[in-house]
Amino acid sequence: MLETINGGKLPTKATKYSSSVDLYANETVTIRAGETKVVPLGVCIDLEQIKDISYDYYNEFGYFMKIHFFELKIRSSLSAKYGLIIANGVGEIDLDYPDEIGIIIHNPIKIIETKNMNWFEKLLYNMFNLYMFDSKPFTIKKGDRIAQIKLMEHKSNMMGFDSEDIRNGGYGSTGK
Repeated sequence: MLETINGGKLPTKATKYSSSVDLYANETVTIRAGETKVVPLGVCIDLEQIKDISYDYYNEFGYFMKIHFFELKIRSSLSAKYGLIIANGVGEIDLDYPDEIGIIIHNPIKIIETKNMNWFEKLLYNMFNLYMFDSKPFTIKKGDRIAQIKLMEHKSNMMGFDSEDIRNGGYGSTGK
């Protein structure tokens, strides 16, 4: 369902019971504190593979496309160890998305705890309520495992809303 493009690395599954597959950064990206960047993942959706699967299970390609999407998340280790977050909480990729999949990563500015401050910083903090900020950039290297993706099913087509519009682009293309 996913194919590599632009020299990307094939997705992998970490363990036998993993619910998602891992995706890799397709270029080196440095994200400064307070900055948000899209990191390309070197994969795109292969509609021909989806057609093969949908005929086996659903007998209709269009119906499969209507009730499935990919859910994209940042690897939990990047959040736990370095505080990185996916800017929109969770990525949702429609199966008709035509471009290279990317993950939108934010590197938040972090307030340094007082226990990590030297005596002068603590004095300034106590006298003037000056917060000390951690403004370290974070570099994601090409080939780093940074995201997880899985195929999900939804029932929003049962809400009574439908569209015959065809997607014609990538990020933000359906909001025009």
